[in-house]
Amino acid sequence: MRSIVNYGRLLRACLVNLDRWVTEGIEPPASRHPRVEDGTATPPDSLTKIFARIPGASFPRHHARPRRLDFGPDPELRVMTQVPPREGPAFGSLVSAVDEDGNEVAGITLPEVRVAVATHTGWTLRHPDIGGAEQLLVFAGGTIPFARTRREREAAGDPRPSLEERYASREAYLASVRRAALDLVAERHMLEEDVELSVTFAARAWDWLAGRA
Repeated sequence: MRSIVNYGRLLRACLVNLDRWVTEGIEPPASRHPRVEDGTATPPDSLTKIFARIPGASFPRHHARPRRLDFGPDPELRVMTQVPPREGPAFGSLVSAVDEDGNEVAGITLPEVRVAVATHTGWTLRHPDIGGAEQLLVFAGGTIPFARTRREREAAGDPRPSLEERYASREAYLASVRRAALDLVAERHMLEEDVELSVTFAARAWDWLAGRA
């Protein structure tokens, strides 16, 4: 299914951080993008084994690998002498590594991802009804819910722990979400006014996923 993650809260904090940087000289939080040196940036193909274990994941078989283009031998004249250009070697395209649930380990993770009830991906495939079933759906992520119970998980062959195995109750889950939201506030990646909104989003997700047939 399409992603249920709403990242607008992070954008609001980014705007406030930008304003403070410009008007008060307060630098924004350090970048959290994936990095090669700590293993959080990895080739797309390395994720295949994780998503192959998750029922319904449909991990993409084709990944964008932009290539260097050679337009000709005289770049100083800015004349394209070779049209179409000759394709050179591919750039080293990398993505964020994921944990055993399939959730990304790098970047700024929202409370609903830090305290997950599903696998949230930055990609999803086109539906066969609209054609191009092996292609990525542009600007769309995906959500793959966890099973509600251990029995459901085992019946589906899903290695990801179920909701009942992860959380003692709905209240315990929401308490963990609130703590994760407060951590993001302390890191300046989210505004304090959005803590309760995060809990509201998480409660809706829990009620929907826990009540699924």
